[in-house]
Amino acid sequence: MSIIETIVFFTITWWMVFYITLPFGVKREDNPIPGQAMGAPKNPMIKQKMLISTGVTFTITLIFYLYMNY
Repeated sequence: MSIIETIVFFTITWWMVFYITLPFGVKREDNPIPGQAMGAPKNPMIKQKMLISTGVTFTITLIFYLYMNY
């Protein structure tokens, strides 16, 4: 598995894991400001979800890389 294949696999897997983690822990605003969407989250925790996605994806990529090369 070349470095380009590994980067492409990591990128695609990262986005898939990120989209899976987006709905976790989201709480809606009880009284939204006028003009704000009813489903807008109070605190989306994007940084935390990006870090979780990176860790999970790194683990998945490492396992896949070792499986393909050994």
